[in-house]
Amino acid sequence: MLNSSCKEFLTALSSGAPVPGGGGASAFCGALSIALGGMVCNLTLGKKKYADVQEDIRRMVDEAELLRHEFEDLVEADAKAFEPLSKAYGMPKNTEEELAQRTRVMEKCLQDACDVPLDIMDCCARAIALLEELSLKGSKIALS
Repeated sequence: MLNSSCKEFLTALSSGAPVPGGGGASAFCGALSIALGGMVCNLTLGKKKYADVQEDIRRMVDEAELLRHEFEDLVEADAKAFEPLSKAYGMPKNTEEELAQRTRVMEKCLQDACDVPLDIMDCCARAIALLEELSLKGSKIALS
């Protein structure tokens, strides 16, 4: 998903295709947000005014980079997890056996599709904590 251009991603997101969807869009927004946090870190590094927090800022640069990569991976993971679910919706349900099989497959696919959004929420919580700390220690010119 992320190997396409932003324009292609947005076009696919607005289409009737099952992926990308809300989870992938959320993870992409998370990646953008933490990337901006990384920018603030880099604007703060080496500034005399922020000499007392340089060690913290270096740590935050590394944490922001790791989170950005996690968010990027979650864009892809969401698409992988949701695609089987979209196919399961199309399974036949004309007989009792088909309905039972579809129900089993749907249950597994729904569980798998829920795992990634939970991971996205976890990354968001960690990103918010990092950005909150950065708002206190980072360059004030980049606060907005």
